[in-house]
Amino acid sequence: MRYRKMIIKRLYSSQEVVEGLHLVWDVFIRENANSCTQQGIEEFARFIKMENFMPLVESGEMIVFGAVEGQDLGGVGAVRRDGHISLLFVRPDLRRKGIAKALVGEMCRYCTMQFALMRMTVNASVVSTEAYHHMGFRDLAPVQEKNGIRFVPMDLMISPANVRSFYNGKKHTGLFIGIAVTVLIFLIFLGLLFGKIISNFASGEGKQEDSSQFFEYNPDEDGEIDDIFGSNGNEEDNKDSSSEEAQGIEAIEDYEAENLPYTITEENYTYFSNGNKGEYPMQFDVKYPQITGVEGENIDKINEMLKDCAMSTVNTLYLAPSDSMKEKMLEESNPFLGSLVTYKVSYAGEDFISVAFNDIYYAGNTSAQYCDLRTRNIRISDAKQFEVADIVDLSDAFMHDWMKKMKGEAPSAEVLSSVKLNDFRQILNGEILENRYFDAFFVDKDGIEIGITYHYPGDGKKSSAESGWITAPFTMKEIIEYKTDSEFWNLVQSNN
Repeated sequence: MRYRKMIIKRLYSSQEVVEGLHLVWDVFIRENANSCTQQGIEEFARFIKMENFMPLVESGEMIVFGAVEGQDLGGVGAVRRDGHISLLFVRPDLRRKGIAKALVGEMCRYCTMQFALMRMTVNASVVSTEAYHHMGFRDLAPVQEKNGIRFVPMDLMISPANVRSFYNGKKHTGLFIGIAVTVLIFLIFLGLLFGKIISNFASGEGKQEDSSQFFEYNPDEDGEIDDIFGSNGNEEDNKDSSSEEAQGIEAIEDYEAENLPYTITEENYTYFSNGNKGEYPMQFDVKYPQITGVEGENIDKINEMLKDCAMSTVNTLYLAPSDSMKEKMLEESNPFLGSLVTYKVSYAGEDFISVAFNDIYYAGNTSAQYCDLRTRNIRISDAKQFEVADIVDLSDAFMHDWMKKMKGEAPSAEVLSSVKLNDFRQILNGEILENRYFDAFFVDKDGIEIGITYHYPGDGKKSSAESGWITAPFTMKEIIEYKTDSEFWNLVQSNN
């Protein structure tokens, strides 16, 4: 059986909210109440009582979303301004259709775009923890009990680069990622101080302008994870969604040669401080690949190059800060340091590896938010690293072709029309221009993507600040006329 299209929409009016709370209560009583004490049931009932809940919605402290099929409400999600998921309920007859996953996805998108949050939290019911695990959440502590309700505190690191604006159906092959630098310092600051387990039952003040949109959701015939509250704990039939287009580095079509002489493993650097022990509030979560299965000085060097690339922000901000960085932090009234790094091994050949790192970071305070793409393209036999200027001739013909592709990938990016073409040539030639722009390229299954990371300041009037990266895709056939005589081409062309 195929279901009609489901949309995820923001619930504003008292009529919409009360309908959602009726659904919440119905599911809770039938499937969750037996895991709570009588005190817990009464506490939950007080929380969702209209006279208590609606003021939170009206003030903007609580943002409510509904999954609507025609005129029928199939699921409800509610999230606080600090990124804490307070409600997530789906009708039993619509389980395993991806509704809860879609609601969580929209809550993540909203919190990222509106509040620049990089972390979501939830107090998950005990029976729903496996479903949350499947969506990437991790346990913060063992089972807790508060006011008669048993739960597991969990969190999920989210990246604005990987949160899709679902109402926009176009896939940017060139992986355009633009992040508006948000100046809601206090709200972001609260949302990023992760050290405390926050109850579901909190109130607040303040109104946030909404920019959320509708998006259409097509449930899969085989079903998705949707049973968050009231899950029966059997997740064997749950599958990752294949209907949503990936973006950011996740959209890269990677290539891996057969019978590689090495193995690629993953390492992770994490560190957290809530600021209570004399340190600045900070959160670091950095992932990077390492080559194993073979030994040698060059392999050690390559692994160090990959680690250093991933850890670049952590080193600059925390492990080895400059004197100017130290002075900057002393002047901050709301200091915060953060870096979330993910990666994709976009090309793994017998003697060549290409890796793209995406870094979402906060450089000193909660309004200094950036997104960088850093890449490493390395010959394995001698640890030689290749740059853009090594592999292509930065001629006028190439630059015009490159710019055409860049604007095709990101037509609304102000940076592409404001920076001169010759300045872009300098950037692709390896110059870090004005300490704001630098180049990057990676090899993937289809060819080569060449682009820039930018911290575009804007003029404060017609254009606003932008941070992110854009890459222009070239197939191997398209890049032929611009190739240099670099040894690089002998490493990749035979496999494409």
